[in-house]
Amino acid sequence: MSTATDPNDFLFAGGSKSAKFENVGDVVRGVIVSAEVKQATDLEGTPKVWSDGSPVNQLVITLQTDLHDDDDDDGTRRLYAKGGNYEAATGKGTSMLVAVREAIKKAGATKLAEGATLTVQHSGLGKKSKPAHNAPKLYTAKYEATSAPVDIDDI
Repeated sequence: MSTATDPNDFLFAGGSKSAKFENVGDVVRGVIVSAEVKQATDLEGTPKVWSDGSPVNQLVITLQTDLHDDDDDDGTRRLYAKGGNYEAATGKGTSMLVAVREAIKKAGATKLAEGATLTVQHSGLGKKSKPAHNAPKLYTAKYEATSAPVDIDDI
């Protein structure tokens, strides 16, 4: 996991809010501010590991959105994109990680880039793997790459 080493980053890190996907059909759209791979944690904050001891990673994407819950809300939202292979019980879609990957490929891009626009929709529910667990959320995504300005020296 990353740690803030710059004192100002540590002092003023407000922490973006998590994007909320409470209902099928919920959409979050915004410009990608940053993306990083972080180790996933359980509800108590304990880092998750696979059976061999290696870390369970997730992609954390921060978007600048038009969402504002109050006057102090800067509109940034974090998406926690995890993988998985799910069969749809209702709706359609895949894990968020797979949905984002497929959206990047469909857009003809080769990588996730800051400044691009990402739209993620909670598009369905997967079949439960264990009776006591919630059904996994399924997602679809759209990626819109930015047109990088051409440097006059490149012409």
